[in-house]
Amino acid sequence: MKFNEKLKLFRCSSKLTQQQVASYLGVKRVAYTAYEAGRTYPSLENVVKLAQLYNITTDTLLGSFTNAPMVISTFEKDYEKDADRFSPEALTSEERNLIALYRTSDKKDQIIAYLKRASKTK
Repeated sequence: MKFNEKLKLFRCSSKLTQQQVASYLGVKRVAYTAYEAGRTYPSLENVVKLAQLYNITTDTLLGSFTNAPMVISTFEKDYEKDADRFSPEALTSEERNLIALYRTSDKKDQIIAYLKRASKTK
């Protein structure tokens, strides 16, 4: 996942607006929008601020998405005993995209209910 895509993912997951993040960074909204669009990049100082805002490391923000520990944090406790099977390195691109969509969805309760019903029919 590209840096600009991660910016949007973390912002949406945190339910923040572009204006709120821009204000936090001390930049205009149009500048922050350019970060998410991949047209420009924030300063190193602002990368550190973004990591602090989302309570993640700069490595998570700048590094490979498959190395981000936040990927597996969305799984329920039942899956923790089988964590190797769900490690970031074991996930396909499609699975990572599904997790990203789930994390940014405002219908998480409906998604979880559907998955529970689907798992009972197997």
